[in-house]
Amino acid sequence: MDLALPVHGATHGSRVSPVSHPALFLTLGLAAVGVVASVATKFHLASLPNIVMLVIGAVVLDVLTQLAPKTRVIETIQTILYGFLYLAVTIVCGVLAAYAMQRLAFPLQDQLIASADKMLGFEWLDYAHWVDRHPAVQTVFRLAYNSILPQTVLPLVVLAVASRISELRAYLLAFVIAFAFTIVISALMPAAGPIAFVDRAAFHLLQFTGATPLDHLVRLREAGSLVMDDAPGGIATFPSFHATIAVLTPLTLRGFPRIFAVLLILDAAMLGGTVTEGAHYFCDILAGGGMAFFAHAVAKRVIGAKDRFVAHRSSIREDAAPQAGTTSFGGNLSAAAPSMKAT
Repeated sequence: MDLALPVHGATHGSRVSPVSHPALFLTLGLAAVGVVASVATKFHLASLPNIVMLVIGAVVLDVLTQLAPKTRVIETIQTILYGFLYLAVTIVCGVLAAYAMQRLAFPLQDQLIASADKMLGFEWLDYAHWVDRHPAVQTVFRLAYNSILPQTVLPLVVLAVASRISELRAYLLAFVIAFAFTIVISALMPAAGPIAFVDRAAFHLLQFTGATPLDHLVRLREAGSLVMDDAPGGIATFPSFHATIAVLTPLTLRGFPRIFAVLLILDAAMLGGTVTEGAHYFCDILAGGGMAFFAHAVAKRVIGAKDRFVAHRSSIREDAAPQAGTTSFGGNLSAAAPSMKAT
């Protein structure tokens, strides 16, 4: 199985990376898309988060853990370090790609998405005003909505502690699949979100802090070179990545009943808050949830196929290896011995 596969040709007993090759390639692809789109559209995101110190810190901690005794605790810490570093790098690459691809300025699809909401019988404005009139609901929704980063890291920590490395690889791959597809789809089907068409002053509690930054979207869609030094935000409206995490996290951790039960409640509130705190259409939520199931299914299939391939290759090597203390020459000599004695 992949769990026992040494990394980079290391010997048996060496640590195993929680990041699969497909996940690594997708992250490199996001970086390449971001760079190419930035150069092609003369765009520079000056406020891109600097993760140099994060990388240095992770490397230093890794060196320190290498000097410590090889215990399960140390291996778990190393796995979490690698996974966290991978998530951080992937998110930074994704932010650059998301902003740069919005420079392509495809037609806004708000009318189409709003029409789909109405066909489903959902009235965004009525729902938002109802939440605005219920402070307790709004508070719960806001707290749940802001839990996206802890929920992104939670499967990494839980699966690393439980030593379920194959499941962790599938999660990280599912995350980057969903992230990459969300960025591409949101660039091809950009939208401003429902908050662009209502009066914010009509709400008393809701601040819509997670809404697509309209000033960013407008500037990104303008022709000519652009240097943006504002802090980046969630530029994608359709599909909602908050909704993706709200489904992907409990889906990944459904094998841990107590954690799963808490997540169901938390993420139900997160989905509700994504509509208001994030100012998303209802169809954004449906698309984000569907993205989670799609990415999870693909990642499980890819990692499962890789595990089976590695197991099959290992079994072939074991069958081909000669047994200890015997050679083909020795076998022939033993077979010839009786005839020599008879002579």
